[in-house]
Amino acid sequence: MNGSIRRRLTVSLLSTLFVVFAAGMVALHFAVREEFIESFDQALATEARAISTLVTVRADGTVSLAFSDKFLRGFDDDVASDFYQLWDADGGSLARSESLEDKPDLPMKAGSMKKPKYFFLELPDGKRGRGIGVRFEPRPAIKGTKAESRPLTLVVAAHSGRLDEELRELLIETGTWAAALLLAVGLLVPWLLHLGLKPLDRLADEVAAVDASTLDARFATGALPLELTPIATKLNAFMERLEASFERERRVSAAMAHELRTPIAELRTLAESALRWPDTRPPATDADALDIARQMEAIVSRMLALARSESGQLAAARQPANPAEHVRRAWQSLEGAAAARRASAAIEVEPAQVEADPALLHSILVNLIENAIEYGPEGGTIRITGTAQADGYRLLVANAAPDLTPTDTAHLFERFWRKEAARSGGVHMGLGLALVREFARAMGWEVHARLEPPQTLVIALLAPLQAASAGRPDPG
Repeated sequence: MNGSIRRRLTVSLLSTLFVVFAAGMVALHFAVREEFIESFDQALATEARAISTLVTVRADGTVSLAFSDKFLRGFDDDVASDFYQLWDADGGSLARSESLEDKPDLPMKAGSMKKPKYFFLELPDGKRGRGIGVRFEPRPAIKGTKAESRPLTLVVAAHSGRLDEELRELLIETGTWAAALLLAVGLLVPWLLHLGLKPLDRLADEVAAVDASTLDARFATGALPLELTPIATKLNAFMERLEASFERERRVSAAMAHELRTPIAELRTLAESALRWPDTRPPATDADALDIARQMEAIVSRMLALARSESGQLAAARQPANPAEHVRRAWQSLEGAAAARRASAAIEVEPAQVEADPALLHSILVNLIENAIEYGPEGGTIRITGTAQADGYRLLVANAAPDLTPTDTAHLFERFWRKEAARSGGVHMGLGLALVREFARAMGWEVHARLEPPQTLVIALLAPLQAASAGRPDPG
């Protein structure tokens, strides 16, 4: 999902807080509202109890109400605000307050004395009011006597104008406070998010400032929040890899320019000589030019092969192969080069079935043996061994390397790397072992180099074994 994290956080937080605050204010409003109504209802209940205590029943069953409107304020005001009405068990009206006069009856709604029924109503004078209705047993007119009686219904009502005004004021105040709080939240949340995301903004600015000239810069992690520290750490690791990659590319570019400069200069010299003294042109000039062209072609071809492999365009056609047969063919193709340096081979390769691309495997073995011939001491022995083990088929090419150090083995597979004392000059340009590594990866093989005492370079290839029985040669 696209969009700004800051914007999404702001919208999410504001929406959540608005809902929470709105729900809280609504709950608070209704809680306070209920308190106001309960206070009003308590006054109604007090009046109802006062009136009910004045109702008595005689021995003959007649009901008497010894109550005057003057007893309670609100019933005898110039403009009466309170009303009451009493009914018998059959629904007949027994008594009405003077404030009702000739007005309609109050609604006959009632609960018990323990649980009265409260309700809003339109009063007989047309105003809004609230009432209480109760059913009760009247007490005997003469204390200590018994009188048969039936439950009576009493309804007391009063104008709720003051209550309504208080509720309106409560609603206005609640709404005002809610609006103020929501406005404060709307202003504070973006500001707090701005402060909280400042470290992320600073880190983003530092990342945006990185270019090819500042790859050695690193992001400080000490002052970052815990959530950003892993990101900065990963970025620093990425910067280290990127810096190493750029440095490697710079070295490769410089090395390639160096490798091509010599043959290009030689070609230029041959061309200038041929143009300046065409009649005295030596017969070997064309042969020299062809050798130089082949050397340059080899450099370009190997660089293209490396580029294809590193970009994943080198497809390996893997099939069953016998390492022993491929070692034999590779050594036969290099017997002339080995004879020129009086090098010999000690080959002990067990036959087996491995998965390999025949062309890539041949190139790997030729490069490894050629490397051992060229950089091993003159008259040395190259040991090639191959054994089937539990983890796969292990093929080792070993030769004496008196000039190498253990730290050099980490650079052997780098493009254009050569040991200055013993690995310069000639037609070798430091690409053979780099090709070995890439071709091995393309086939799913592993390749490693190590220096064993006494000063012996061992390059190991590990290939997965085929399910077929060992010793069966590959076709062709």
